Amino acid sequence: MLHQISIAQFIFPESFIMMPLDTSKKYAGTISGAFSQQTQEYVVTQLNSRIELAKRIQTVNIFTIAGNFQIVRNGPETVLSGGYIFGRYRDRTNRKLHPEYMLQYQWLEARGLEQKIASTANMRYRFVRTENLSLAAAFGILMEYEKWNFSAVRKKDLPVETNDVEVYNPRLNSYISYDHDLGDRLNIDMAIYYQFRLDDKLSRKRIGLHSRLNIKLTNKLNYAVTIRLMDDKQPIVPVDPLWYNFSNELVLAF
Repeated sequence: MLHQISIAQFIFPESFIMMPLDTSKKYAGTISGAFSQQTQEYVVTQLNSRIELAKRIQTVNIFTIAGNFQIVRNGPETVLSGGYIFGRYRDRTNRKLHPEYMLQYQWLEARGLEQKIASTANMRYRFVRTENLSLAAAFGILMEYEKWNFSAVRKKDLPVETNDVEVYNPRLNSYISYDHDLGDRLNIDMAIYYQFRLDDKLSRKRIGLHSRLNIKLTNKLNYAVTIRLMDDKQPIVPVDPLWYNFSNELVLAF
């Protein structure tokens, strides 16, 4: 059986909920989840839950929080787990150029990431923002701490020393994002992300992409099809540098 944890050590921040232009709306959010069980040698249980909430503060400031938790259990044993807690604050979003600050905590056993703590400070420029279309780009600095083990490394790629590895990475962080309502029922959002380490070789380049199609079924229920890709050019431990995930889900919006 293939067990899958559908997050990477890279969080795709532009995939989180966007606050509508309507300033009378103080908050917006989404909730989604999945649960499955099947009988093998033991009962295999898989749980996935995600929540996102955006809150308007003094009309022009936006605070967003998101959380995700995923676990796979084979009888009494936890096979895989992963998740994150993410927060973002955008200041004076009525201006085309405005700052944003992000903080995250994350773990991902499927790739051997025991824990990650990262903080980001960007300047975000809004090229277009209407009721139906948003196009923006951001550029800034990311500081991350990561602790890795070798549990996800293939045996043939294991080094002689397999002690846990801890790293501190100051990175340049950038992205460009696109969000478009195509009529009353369809929405597409996507973003391209590019990061590299701030050293003399500009090493450890990381490229990411997310693309999602949202279909509005009712005023509160959406169907979403999402693909996420990440290419980590020089991973801290020798796992596969290319990660991808394809998912579809029902999402409750409020």
